[in-house]
Amino acid sequence: MANYVNHPRYGCEPIISGNRYTKQEIDNAHWRYASLRYFPETAIPAAIEKQSYCVYPRQLYIDIEEQCVDCHRAFIFFAKEQQYWFEELKFWIDAHAIKCFECRKKSRAINQLQISYANLIIKEHRTLEETQLLKSSAQQLFESGVIKKINKINAIRKM
Repeated sequence: MANYVNHPRYGCEPIISGNRYTKQEIDNAHWRYASLRYFPETAIPAAIEKQSYCVYPRQLYIDIEEQCVDCHRAFIFFAKEQQYWFEELKFWIDAHAIKCFECRKKSRAINQLQISYANLIIKEHRTLEETQLLKSSAQQLFESGVIKKINKINAIRKM
């Protein structure tokens, strides 16, 4: 078995459901399934009435092997995770995880830094604390490759 990126809630191995579905039943449960590497023994039934934004709902959720677009490591997009995404969070039913949990967490942190940076950079009168936070946010964005020029960080002064 492949070495999958660990998910803090679901682990790093397929979660056996105890349900039995044929390959045909699984492939027919959603239009994407036939083209994916999945684990048949992990299928769980979906509550279609809880899904939103769908023309073709998912009849089942199933653990799917994916490869992260950022770190290129293999990870599992778990059936239980999909159930949470689509039935609780009301994500669009054709959405799928393209990043592992670790890279999604990094992306969310960078997005929060960008919001903080954007809100502080336009502020006319910053306190010393706000200026320090701005400089820290800018430094982290520079280190992550979002800000490309160090002079943007060096130009930050208290206003």
